[in-house]
Amino acid sequence: MVWFKIDDGFWSHSKVLELSPEAGWLWTRAGAYCANQLTDGKVTPAALRMLAADRDSATELVMAGLWDEHGKGWIFHDWAHYQPTREEVLKERAAATERKRLSRERSRQKSQGESRRDGHGTDVVIPRSPTRPDPTRPDPLSSTPDGIEERDAHALSPFCSKHPQGTDRPCKACGNARIGFEAHKAAEKSKPTPLPRRAAECTEHPGYPLPCHRCAEEAVA
Repeated sequence: MVWFKIDDGFWSHSKVLELSPEAGWLWTRAGAYCANQLTDGKVTPAALRMLAADRDSATELVMAGLWDEHGKGWIFHDWAHYQPTREEVLKERAAATERKRLSRERSRQKSQGESRRDGHGTDVVIPRSPTRPDPTRPDPLSSTPDGIEERDAHALSPFCSKHPQGTDRPCKACGNARIGFEAHKAAEKSKPTPLPRRAAECTEHPGYPLPCHRCAEEAVA
């Protein structure tokens, strides 16, 4: 939005006192139109008709020194001296758009990390460090040098390495070992029982989904 600026003493100026009400109203409406359309104060004959005014009112404004003739139309006298120009308005709009973009960018960066100002007054975003694992809990994804998951290795005993035979005063590591041990037992219990594979040489039940007794014995052997 662009404001059309009118001095609070405009109504009592000597030039305005000589105008008819129609000419004074045309000056006000045409000023708002030029500010809105960024015409730099230019009023065309088509704009004059749109403002429901006639050429007599425009001539009054020219004779009073408030308008100047401009080609086939008119232009406000000293528009750039009192009103913002098209170039100034567009530059300010571009600057406002850039300020909004930078503000959104800073908000996005702050949501991803901590923002601080350096010695030059520039915002510096310090990334947040990733969530650290709880040292009191065993890492289910860590592995031993032998390639065996550490979780499974510790789950074989309900006690920690410091108290392999148990203790009356279990430590926090013992509690973690107990949790892993119970989880291991539950996981083993929930595993489905695998069916023995059919021996290649068995021809008694070709195509049958379950192995016969001979197939089972050969699979176990």
